[in-house]
Amino acid sequence: MSSLLRSTSQDIDSEDEKEGYISCVIDQTTVSIDAKIIKPFKGVIAQGGNLQEENQTAIIAIYGCYLPDRRLREYRYIIDQLFYYVYHKLEKMVTNDYVLVYFHGATPKHRMPDLKFLRKCYQMINLRLRKNLRSVYVVHPTRWLRTVIALSRPFFSNKFYHKVRYMYTIAELERQLPNNHLQIPDMVEQMNWIFSQRYDRQSNASHKQHQKQKESTRSKLANDSSINESTV
Repeated sequence: MSSLLRSTSQDIDSEDEKEGYISCVIDQTTVSIDAKIIKPFKGVIAQGGNLQEENQTAIIAIYGCYLPDRRLREYRYIIDQLFYYVYHKLEKMVTNDYVLVYFHGATPKHRMPDLKFLRKCYQMINLRLRKNLRSVYVVHPTRWLRTVIALSRPFFSNKFYHKVRYMYTIAELERQLPNNHLQIPDMVEQMNWIFSQRYDRQSNASHKQHQKQKESTRSKLANDSSINESTV
């Protein structure tokens, strides 16, 4: 499929970048983001249109496959700088309500930030971004990720936790967000095929079982009705 949308990111960066640094304000503190160190990872965030054409609710995508490898020597510095960059982009992209779509497919564990870092990020996000967040769609959640999210529940508000929705396939996501303009990386598309094989079969099996039960109930009612008529 086509590559990630990068035009919005480049426009924002060209406006704010000076001498290799992007200036922004985090928690009322001016921060200079190292543009060079985060350049390979800028594709981690992109805008995917709005929920509806006349709706101001933005769709923001986060791609786990573009997160930095925790085994990198300067990982802690890179991930801190990348968080500031993502925060800066959110501030620019979000003017009203928004939904967040996190694509976990094709994201190995060594690219996932630890719980301590995620908690720190959540605490640093301002009230406006927390309040305006309508839903979080987690696409291709693995058992490991669902366990991590469950264990992290004490660190987040109940309101945030109840906004999380698991989407096992891209088709399922598209039913929830039919007007999206999200771009799907090839590696995520490949992972989607695996999830589709697994979960579409389960869905089809469940549907067939439901239909079988309905037919059985219908047949039983018909038999009961015919017995009653014969006894009258």
